Amino acid sequence: MESFLDVFVNEINDIINIHSRNPIWIVSQVFAFFALITMFWSFQIKDKLKMMLLLGLGTTFLAISAAFLDNWTLTVLFGVASLRNYVFCFFEWRGLKGQPVARVWWWFWAVIFIVTTVVSTIVLVYIVQVDTVGPWLEWLITITLSGLVIGNVISGTHLMRVSFVANRAFNIINHWYFSNIIAVFIACMTISSNIIFYVRELVAWIRKRRAEKLEVEEARTEYLERIEQEKD
Repeated sequence: MESFLDVFVNEINDIINIHSRNPIWIVSQVFAFFALITMFWSFQIKDKLKMMLLLGLGTTFLAISAAFLDNWTLTVLFGVASLRNYVFCFFEWRGLKGQPVARVWWWFWAVIFIVTTVVSTIVLVYIVQVDTVGPWLEWLITITLSGLVIGNVISGTHLMRVSFVANRAFNIINHWYFSNIIAVFIACMTISSNIIFYVRELVAWIRKRRAEKLEVEEARTEYLERIEQEKD
């Protein structure tokens, strides 16, 4: 019986054999490769501004790649997502320059992007009826993208990371359906990259806890020794 890995590799080889002579498919994979580089890089960075900028650039490349494959739902959603990252990246930059943008504008644009994401899904899936895996998948992608929008507005990067991982998990199905092989690897690698990030965070937390515990033990030992000396 073939293992999952064998089946996966065989399927990829079949897709490559079918599309390798199609120049449009090749161009789509070139843009997907650019996205691969920028997105993997982004999730090794703690700085939210740089992370958002790289994500915006990577998402732009993915939108172009999807367009060459007639994957219009992700073309539009990635296009909106990249614009969202650039807008919020600009807001972050203004804050670092001492000219913070009022939070009301952050939430205003967040609502705009969420509404645009939802409306585009309704129009493309139910009115235009473009080719898709199914409405259920498009809505899961839309929901996780909405989580990313909120993650842009609130402090920290954890909601962004969790939403991004969930979004890429659903995107794997979409990319596979449209034979976007490199985009599948992007989704897998960005999920792995986030796992690596949190493993590093966990290791750092464990080391910090151990150091704190050691400091407490040393302080306790010094205190007991001082008590014994005072008795003598």
